[in-house]
Amino acid sequence: MGPQRLQTQLLVATVLIICGLTGGVLLIVRSTIRSEIQEQTLNGLESSVRAFQSVQNQRQEQLSRTATLLAELPPLKALMTTRHAPTIQDASLSFWKLAGSDLFVLADPTGKVLGLHATTPEMDVSNVTHDLARSLEQDENSAWWYSSGHLYWVFIRPITSGAGINQNGLGMVAVGYQIDAKVAQQLAVVAESKIVLGTSTDVIASNLSPAEESAFRRIFEQGFVPPGFAAREITLANDEYEIASVSIHSGPPTIVQCYMLLPLQRTANFMSRLDRTILELGISAVLCSSILLVFISRQITRPLDNLVEGVRALSTGNFTYFINPHGSSEVVDLGKAFSKMRGDLLNSQQKLIETERIAALGRAASSISHDLRHYLAAVVANAEFLHEAEKLKLDKDVVYEEIMAASGQMTDLLDSLRDLARPDGSISPTPASLDHLVRRAADAILARPDMRGQTISIKKSGDMEGFLDSKKIERAFFNLILNASEATSRDSGKIIVDIRSTSDSFQVRVADNGTGIPEPIRTTLFDPFVSFGKSEGTGLGLAIVNKIVREHGGTVTVEHTSKEGSVFLVILPRAQSAGAHGREAIESDSRVLPQA
Repeated sequence: MGPQRLQTQLLVATVLIICGLTGGVLLIVRSTIRSEIQEQTLNGLESSVRAFQSVQNQRQEQLSRTATLLAELPPLKALMTTRHAPTIQDASLSFWKLAGSDLFVLADPTGKVLGLHATTPEMDVSNVTHDLARSLEQDENSAWWYSSGHLYWVFIRPITSGAGINQNGLGMVAVGYQIDAKVAQQLAVVAESKIVLGTSTDVIASNLSPAEESAFRRIFEQGFVPPGFAAREITLANDEYEIASVSIHSGPPTIVQCYMLLPLQRTANFMSRLDRTILELGISAVLCSSILLVFISRQITRPLDNLVEGVRALSTGNFTYFINPHGSSEVVDLGKAFSKMRGDLLNSQQKLIETERIAALGRAASSISHDLRHYLAAVVANAEFLHEAEKLKLDKDVVYEEIMAASGQMTDLLDSLRDLARPDGSISPTPASLDHLVRRAADAILARPDMRGQTISIKKSGDMEGFLDSKKIERAFFNLILNASEATSRDSGKIIVDIRSTSDSFQVRVADNGTGIPEPIRTTLFDPFVSFGKSEGTGLGLAIVNKIVREHGGTVTVEHTSKEGSVFLVILPRAQSAGAHGREAIESDSRVLPQA
């Protein structure tokens, strides 16, 4: 055979390449679809499980309300006061019909059955008495009773009269619903799968065909589907199912399981059709793709790749990436819309940043001006009182002390602002005893007139020597203990400071018996200007504590908070210990200033 034309050689080479690529792609598609179908099957089974559990919870709430309503009926309460079993047995028939249940039991407070009605005539009173006694012993509101091959879901409610300390127990009512094939059919409709209900030893009900149920009983007896197993495939009467186990009740003495079976026949038929379709598509693709593949890919993928790169650049915060929309009109419109969206996002981001900055400055200015105005008003008012002290017969010392207190508060506020503005790391650590610094801070708080009556206990364990900035650490614990004191009652406030040391760090816990940290500020507690429920709070105390502790390389967190009090945990590195004597003596002291 002579040499082939160049056009023929190119065509043959192109066809061979396309055949290989198309075949590989189709095989990958088939494998991917099969994996996806398997995943969807498992997801469908999980959806069935969730639907079943949702219906189970709704059914439980409905049946529980029914039992509760029966227990509150005045005629039933009047009937239980007779304590006469024959009378209660006869008169309770109407209540049983009202409940619409399969099992209805009335018992006295000791668990003795006074009335029993059931749809199954073979229900034994002794078995009911035994199951009721077990449920009362385990304090169950709902229970599963299994007797003579019948499974009941029972809801137990006490029957009482009176209220409060005058409440009197008249007995209890138990309303039960039998789990049978009818229930299984209802659950199967909701879960969109076949259902088998059973205990750990027996199959109770199902909506399977007789042949399928017989096959399921055989594998059940062989232990192939124990409670709690993972999803797996089984074959029942030549039909394949994906099966999963759902625990309805796992407590003793009866384990109740629901086995959900999702048919796989539809999946098998689909895979068969998929194989034929893939073969047909492969042949068609070889004929068409060699002509259209290059042209279409160049017309579609290049502009889309440009858009994808633009999206990736935008996701990294690059708002300057240039997009050159070209190709079909839809792609061009998409590129223009993306460019417009990127510009809008940039403008929105800039406006949001500016708005947040202005709002933050406004909040800070408002808080600072409010506090300074309050302190200045106190100074001006007391200055007027001091000027007319003789005329008004006022104690000048008291007025002077109030002026000095307001001045000190303004100074503290300005110092706090200066500390917050100072860059991190501006500390001068020297050898210091942490317990002495904490004690000085506690004494300064107890010396304040408004803190008389407070109790501050300091406990320590281990070596207290370390490298710290004494002035700043004392200020930090002053703010932290003051915050705890302000959160407690003036008459019964109690603060406990527990200092423990290890080889490389201090752990200080400040606990109070206040009302806890309010929910609105728990996440922003250590931010500046965050305060709640304090008429004179600036919201800077804990922010300064956080900053000082961070400057020392430590952390401050809320270890616990509740209505009974809060516990703050401060962890500080010891750096180089100045007194490594390894002593572990535990000391404790409590200081209380008498009330004025």
